[in-house]
Parts: sequence; C-alpha cells; structure tokens
Amino acid sequence: MKLRIQVNLPEELVQQIDQLVGPRKRSEFIEQAVLRELRLRALRHLRELSEKFRGLTLGDIYYPSRKELEERHG
Repeated sequence: MKLRIQVNLPEELVQQIDQLVGPRKRSEFIEQAVLRELRLRALRHLRELSEKFRGLTLGDIYYPSRKELEERHG
C-alpha cells in the first residue's frame, strides 16, 4: 500500500529530477532514492556495530544453564 504524502523540495532539484526522468516518474525516482539512502544508513550502522563487537566470541557471552533458567521461571 502506498501513501500519498507532501514533500517540499527546492525548485531547482525538482527541475533536475524532471530533466532526468520526466515529471511523470518523479515519485518512482524519489522512492528509489529514499530506499537507497535507507539501505546505505543501515549498512553504515551495521559496520559501526561490527566494529564495536570486533573480536567478540561465543566464549565472551554468558549463557545460563537449563537449571538456572528453570529456577528463574519456575
């Protein structure tokens, strides 16, 4: 489902989009540009997380025993 929204863009930017794809393809172009930016930001975030946890192994993570879990949850 697609929603209709209002976005304000500089006139010069809209003209550049129109020259590139035409006025009837604006929404499609903007949708693709936004998706690309969201993916880039997600990748950047994952890279930052990977740097933060670099060198972490399963031995560094505490896993409670079955007995401990049963004691906690009755």
